[in-house]
Amino acid sequence: MAELPVNEPNKKFFYHEHASKLLKCLNEFRERPNLCDATVTIGSSRIPVQKNILSAASHYFRALFDYDDRITNSTKDRQGPSLSTVSLDHMAIDEHTFRSILDFIYTAEVKLHPGNIQDMLQAADQLLMSDLKDICCEYLDTCINAQNCIGILDFTSQLSCSWWHLKVSQYLDAHFNEVSQFDEFLRLDEERIAKLLSRTTIDVKNEDDVLDIILRWYRFEPDNRFSSMMNLLGKVVFAHQLSDNALARCNELREPAGQELLQLILELKRIQKDNPIIHRGFVRVIVACGGEGGCIDRDDCEIKDFVRCVKPIRTKHPASWVELAPMSSPRCGHGLVEVGGYLYVAGGRDSNCRILNSCEKYDPFKNCWSPIAPMNHARVGFGLVAIENMIYAIGGSNDMTDPLLSVEVYDVFTDRWKPLPDMIMKRAWACYVAAGSKIYVLGGGIIGKFYESVEVFDTRALTWYAVSPMRERRCDARAVAVGNDIYVFGGFRRIECPSAAHSGHNLKLCGTEFYSEKNDYWMPIQNRSGGNTICAVGETTNISGVLYDEDDILIVGELDMGSGEVHTVRSFNRHTNTWDCVIMNKPKLQTRYQCCLLSLPKNLMHNLLREQGKLYYSDIVGDTKLNG
Repeated sequence: MAELPVNEPNKKFFYHEHASKLLKCLNEFRERPNLCDATVTIGSSRIPVQKNILSAASHYFRALFDYDDRITNSTKDRQGPSLSTVSLDHMAIDEHTFRSILDFIYTAEVKLHPGNIQDMLQAADQLLMSDLKDICCEYLDTCINAQNCIGILDFTSQLSCSWWHLKVSQYLDAHFNEVSQFDEFLRLDEERIAKLLSRTTIDVKNEDDVLDIILRWYRFEPDNRFSSMMNLLGKVVFAHQLSDNALARCNELREPAGQELLQLILELKRIQKDNPIIHRGFVRVIVACGGEGGCIDRDDCEIKDFVRCVKPIRTKHPASWVELAPMSSPRCGHGLVEVGGYLYVAGGRDSNCRILNSCEKYDPFKNCWSPIAPMNHARVGFGLVAIENMIYAIGGSNDMTDPLLSVEVYDVFTDRWKPLPDMIMKRAWACYVAAGSKIYVLGGGIIGKFYESVEVFDTRALTWYAVSPMRERRCDARAVAVGNDIYVFGGFRRIECPSAAHSGHNLKLCGTEFYSEKNDYWMPIQNRSGGNTICAVGETTNISGVLYDEDDILIVGELDMGSGEVHTVRSFNRHTNTWDCVIMNKPKLQTRYQCCLLSLPKNLMHNLLREQGKLYYSDIVGDTKLNG
């Protein structure tokens, strides 16, 4: 054999199938008792297991076997290896469930169905197996409907499934009228009904609906619930907001029940006549947060702490941008996401040009901001995306020159940041979007160079990999996910590149592209006129964000349509590839802001509109939602 070069650098190799092959062999070995060192007993059944495998998969077994080994090692007359026996009878885990859990530990596969989900989730919780618990909760999420959501709400509460409990709560609020028609709701006792109906978060058209729900609950067991019905009316109904039609419903009850009900409602209306109007439910709004803009008292530009919101609907009068509580610190180039009905802001640059690592949270129920744990790295021009209860901060820069590779994640329930694997490439002002459990980083660049490359972070495997590049290089673009597919809009690239509209300063505004995750393929989107741009590009054109609201893709920013016409929100119909103007007027003295969608309590929205003198008649009687 020829002598190898002495100065040849070391090379690291990775065998991708190593872990799966090792797990396959271990799965075969568990059927051989001589290779097992412990036994799990369930009733009369004895199941051979391997301590190290169970300990790796379950914190419960790890603690149990550690304790067992310490006791064994302290015994002076110990002879030979210890064979532990563990009983699960006290946990009420049946044999079939435990064998299914063993199969999951060795194969990473589990079969879930309505008949076993409750046993599997409860066992995963008891055995401290967070991965299996998350999988069970994901399956449970697909099962939620109006007939079972109250049971799932209780179940997720008992097992401390915080994120999924929040999701079921939101589903219950959004579909409350439908939920109230099924037996699961109608069989609840008075105390539980009062607790549900006392919330202002339930989505009902008006207070007449609340009365109808109580009457429906009463009719389910009329012989036993009359006094409870009367108690509920006094506790949860805003009687001063009931219509005359609601009073007529009293005549539908047999006497003397109908007359007693009417007298109570009239008495409650008299008592509550001076009470303020309370609006239940939420209204969907676009929030514009931070950025920069001109000053009121001087000809200058400053970083803003403004937070404004607007309803994404078409009305006859100009859209009303409503002032929300300002951030505690002005920010530009920051990140903004919505998680669980709250806003989270991180990083950016302040009025003194300091790059920030500070973060804060907006509570829409109190209309106030509060500080949360700071990031490990100060960042500006970075990506901030949310997947379930986790917020990911990716890349950016902390000195305005050299881009960061670092990634960190924040858990909204623990208020902690922790580091994650670095990105593959350094890139500033890239575009970031979450689709499913994956985060896509698109384009961006470094000084003098723009990228078309795309890299993906799998939040479950905690690995980065590359996918097909975009057709156009672009920097500072905006994107949105629809399912697992992606639409990317705008961004800039150099003028020498073809198929882009001229925007001046030797840069061009890029067109729109669509990415199919299934086919790993990018394609340009043409509108009906044959162009592929969002608008007639001007020097002031800026896309602040792209949002997906039900079936509409909303592009938000300063969109120059030519001839002096500038739109703030445009709607893109992905089925017909057509555009429509939703909102023309922009937030005053605010540009280059971050934006997102938020469900704002209707009561807060109406109070702010009234206080700021922006309450139109249509805001009182209801607006027509944009349908595209």
